[in-house]
Amino acid sequence: RSRFRRCRLARASGRGSMPPKKPADPPPEEPPAEGEGEEEPEPVPRTVEEILADFLAAQPDDPDAASAALAAELEIEEPTTDLRNGARLDFLVNTAVFARDAGFSLAQAAYLHAVATAMLEVAADAKMTFDDAERRFQHALVTRATASPADGHFTVDDIRVVSAHFAANFFAHFKLFAYAYRNEQAVEQHATTLFLETPFAFKKLPDAYTQERWEAKLVRDKEAEEAERARLEEEARVAAEEAERARKEEEEAERVRKEEQEARRRPKTLDEAVAHAVREKLKLERAALEAEYAAREEQLLTKIAALEAQMK
Repeated sequence: RSRFRRCRLARASGRGSMPPKKPADPPPEEPPAEGEGEEEPEPVPRTVEEILADFLAAQPDDPDAASAALAAELEIEEPTTDLRNGARLDFLVNTAVFARDAGFSLAQAAYLHAVATAMLEVAADAKMTFDDAERRFQHALVTRATASPADGHFTVDDIRVVSAHFAANFFAHFKLFAYAYRNEQAVEQHATTLFLETPFAFKKLPDAYTQERWEAKLVRDKEAEEAERARLEEEARVAAEEAERARKEEEEAERVRKEEQEARRRPKTLDEAVAHAVREKLKLERAALEAEYAAREEQLLTKIAALEAQMK
């Protein structure tokens, strides 16, 4: 029994001393796709010289589009509605065009662009005076003065040309620039509504007419138009006859009233008696003639109606 126990202990101790199993290796990772996981390089900002070069190349063909592109590159927002930004863009465009027309290089044009920007900042600073602006402008040119031509620098003649340009386009209007940039301006917005004549929308196909129905509709519309015109003409004729009848009745009533007045008045002399007798005789003759003419007119109308009936 003791030998059996020692054997079992030996077996148990033998199993306990066995090394643990090694875990299975993880599956190999798939290699990243080409370009995956790589950070995109940040865009390199464009230099002022590059921006001005594009502007000066496009400006002769389409000045408005070139100015709009320059405003976008320089981050000048809404230059067409913001008056300050519009004045800023105009001044910078004027400076760039001046640099091109004067024959300056891109480096010189870029420096003049920086000078123009600095002058606008001076105009916007309430602490700066006209003399301060002149001193800063002179200092900016003196630091780039050179005896012989060099890239990005200016000779004495160049400085004279640049000074004349800024004197006429900036310093002559310094107070205007200062007022515009230092004072808030009231904004007035106006809206205009334009009404345009547009074509009517087409009807749906189930509501459309066939050729036969359309021709029949045209006939009906024409008949209705003629009937309406005939009705209006008849109404106008009846109204005219009524007006004429009323006028004649009024005239007749006025004539009878005058005759009655004449009849009631007794003649005072022989002449008046004769005139009265003549008037009475004429009245009787006129009544007889009117009756005769009325009868003849009735006969004539009857004959005309008969002839019209025969012609039909």
